[in-house]
Amino acid sequence: MRLPRPVVRNCCIHVTHRCHERQFLLKFDIDRHYYQQLLYQASEKFNRVRFLDYVITSNHIHLLVWTPKMEYLSEMMHWLQGTFAQYYNRRKGREGSFWRGRFHPTLVESGRHLSRCLFYLDMNMVRSGAVNHPSEWAFGGYQELCGNRKRYRIIDQDRLLNYLEIGDIVSFREWHGKTLDELCSREEHPRERFWSRSFAVGSPEWFEEISPLKRQNLEKYIEPAGDSEDPGLYVINPPQSVLSRWWKTLRSK
Repeated sequence: MRLPRPVVRNCCIHVTHRCHERQFLLKFDIDRHYYQQLLYQASEKFNRVRFLDYVITSNHIHLLVWTPKMEYLSEMMHWLQGTFAQYYNRRKGREGSFWRGRFHPTLVESGRHLSRCLFYLDMNMVRSGAVNHPSEWAFGGYQELCGNRKRYRIIDQDRLLNYLEIGDIVSFREWHGKTLDELCSREEHPRERFWSRSFAVGSPEWFEEISPLKRQNLEKYIEPAGDSEDPGLYVINPPQSVLSRWWKTLRSK
């Protein structure tokens, strides 16, 4: 069953979208490169959606974005995913769906919760065993974030720093680089599926701000993310019937 699209103002969102039937349709560099080009075009064409990070894998994509209204994200994704699917079908002489249903958005609270999501994206190909360090994967935001990519930049670094609550790019790059090196040195890189399955990731106080429910009624839908390193990390997963009522209330405001 499809989830309703939330109407939340000025929000960071983690977007995931898988290839049809989980096939490895993005396994060739030529296609990942073209998708990367479309991301740049989207950053120019849809200036009400700002990219904060991204990674293009062999069978799905991750986007970390900011937008003032969810409808702008839906408009951008319709163009981006549709344009790429048409390109791919022409190139391969195929018909049918390229993407698996609709994309999934997960709302992410700014600050340390956003930083966790950022590193989760950057470590994606390390986690899959394709590379040993994000610097070895060309189809992600790492090269921009570390300052190596100067032209055709996709990421809005100023907005990213603002929502991470980091004052300057030098401090960010030092922190970002050291953290990734430390993460890569670990023996295990567990998957955190809540980034792609939850409705929102953040703190209970923030959930109360974005939900029409009062705190005492909201608490039954909030649960810890199960992370011993960050006990303040929570997810919210209301059932479909509750979500529908929430967004009907929010849209009426």
